[in-house]
Amino acid sequence: MATVVVDEQYSWSSDKGTANDTTDATATAEGDAGDAGDAGDERRATKRARQSSKRKVAKKALVLSATVFPTPLLPVGQKTFICEGNSCDLVRRVLVHWGWTESPADRPTACRLKWTFRSRDAEKSVLEPWQLINHFHGSYYLSNKAFLGQCLWCCPCCSKFFPRQYDLRDAWGMRCFLRDFVLTAAEQVLRGLVPSQPSGITGISPKEVALRVLKRHKEWSKGHADRPERLLRCPHETAVLLGRGCLLPRKISMHQRVHVDVFLSRSMSPECPVCREDPVIPGGEDSPYQQQHLDGPQNIWALKEPCVQRGKGVTVLSGLAQLLEDYEQHRATGQGRDCVAQKYIERPLLVAQPYGRAKCDLRVWVLVLDWNPLTAFVHPEVYFRIATRPFEVDSMEPKAHKTNCRDNENRIPMKALFESLDSGCSERWKTRTWPRLLDAIRASLLATRCTMAPTARSAAKAFELFGLDFGLDESWQPWLLEINTSPCMLDDCKGDYEEEIKAWAWEATESLLKLVLAVNEGSWKLPNFADLQQKEAESDAGPVEREPVERLFEEEQVEHPHCLSQMVRSVPACLASGLSLEGPCGRWRLILREKALDEMSLRQAHEALQRRIFQGISAKETSVSKLLREWLLPSEEEPISNQQALRRMSKTCSKMSLKRATSQPACLRSTKGTSTINFRTIPLKAGTLEF
Repeated sequence: MATVVVDEQYSWSSDKGTANDTTDATATAEGDAGDAGDAGDERRATKRARQSSKRKVAKKALVLSATVFPTPLLPVGQKTFICEGNSCDLVRRVLVHWGWTESPADRPTACRLKWTFRSRDAEKSVLEPWQLINHFHGSYYLSNKAFLGQCLWCCPCCSKFFPRQYDLRDAWGMRCFLRDFVLTAAEQVLRGLVPSQPSGITGISPKEVALRVLKRHKEWSKGHADRPERLLRCPHETAVLLGRGCLLPRKISMHQRVHVDVFLSRSMSPECPVCREDPVIPGGEDSPYQQQHLDGPQNIWALKEPCVQRGKGVTVLSGLAQLLEDYEQHRATGQGRDCVAQKYIERPLLVAQPYGRAKCDLRVWVLVLDWNPLTAFVHPEVYFRIATRPFEVDSMEPKAHKTNCRDNENRIPMKALFESLDSGCSERWKTRTWPRLLDAIRASLLATRCTMAPTARSAAKAFELFGLDFGLDESWQPWLLEINTSPCMLDDCKGDYEEEIKAWAWEATESLLKLVLAVNEGSWKLPNFADLQQKEAESDAGPVEREPVERLFEEEQVEHPHCLSQMVRSVPACLASGLSLEGPCGRWRLILREKALDEMSLRQAHEALQRRIFQGISAKETSVSKLLREWLLPSEEEPISNQQALRRMSKTCSKMSLKRATSQPACLRSTKGTSTINFRTIPLKAGTLEF
């Protein structure tokens, strides 16, 4: 009733304000009646002012109705909740089983717990300090694949658990992707993963071409990283590593394709000056990327939309021409601004199925109770997802490469999977894969803590459940694929293991809610960082011996100003495989309990991370054709853009000449007059080709 009174009061104030505005407008109109030319302007201005006054009064009434006369606060022990969105049925059933009552969604202030599917609802909801919500402010950044990759690749240590990934929205990311693709192709030739085809030049083999390219990259990375890199310097190298023919997408304008076709056809001379004058002594070259377990014979990459989950917007492709053509299609439909390229695991762990050997990945649940101090739990029981088609590297069948395509019958519990494999897989998981997977989770949370903590402080009673997807290679090495902010709660699970998976999901959800409520109500206290260190010291002094496990980061790891391996190694050894605590935790295990940081340190770390991520990265999109001109039409000159070339032209050139010069192919243009744009002059033995 208090709210109704306030609304009536401000409704009366709004009418009163309108009357006052009308009186003022009438007086103003009468005062300016002598000026007939300004009468219309005055009336329009008065009307706009009256409408603005109504909006301001209505907005003020809405705010004061919730602040001056708020809804009476519910006691802390009130058992009411709100569930919104998908994947909430399991949480609803657990709370109803406890005797809780569901409140209407339009009354968020009348609930003890709010569970919502959309992570951005945490920013829109205005809750009291005693209320709980299942999302932190800004947690959607973790589910953004582009932002997650930028945070992780600030440290070179992340190459041990996160596949190479590049943001194709800007020129910097596209250049890095092209460089990686060429270098990976060169490594495949050296390791014999691809058949050695003759390059068409007498005495020159594909291995020599690959060694030459790797040598150039090594010299460039040592002392010339500030200049554009020229990996491919002749058409023979392009044909050996990337394939013959034009690699430009089909939808690129015809005059762009003619440039490349003419260059490749006229410069495939049997006596290439680059191949002859740049001899390479065969020798071992170190790989620039320490992810050999990901590479295979096809150089496969996955194009992903950063903000889409559950297998949507993911395309697995092989070949640079197919990748670039698919990216251009994304740009044509308006999705190119959000597209990343991630290295595909070409040698995954395969599981025997009735239809053949199929790849699999796993989903692990991670619970974050606070970001400062960073406190995280993990559930030791994970479930695997098996592809519904046999794995073949040459086949681009989507269901053979993607396991999260909303197929509810491809899930299998961890124990059931281990029973179907060899006898040593359980021990291998316990001593190698599981500790490395936990280190990867710790590094991911620590890398994104600086961006989360400044915004998460406004949600005093927030928690969040994350679903982390990991892929396994043939050596059981875990690789982080993505992070989901609202993981599937397995309500619609079907298949041979339906009962086992649903029972696991019920137990995990019930213990999760018990843990969250106990910590926030103060009925159970978490051990702090000092308590864990003391426990570690007591265990070291005692006769207790832990089983040795393989950690992700070794002691001889190269140090870095923003090294995550050092922070992960500083975690007490009792948390290496997860620490089981008594009380309401159930089977959840503690994996992170960091020290609390002061507000100034968090703010400085947040600003430093933003500078590292966005420094030197252009916010403008780049066209594939412009970058391919630099890679497929190499020369000794520096690459210049079309705008730079136009600015270099004579000012006396007419607009029609400029239009003709930029629209016609170089091979069809006349070399006389001022209308010719020499974008690049490529040296050939027989002559020159103007471009």
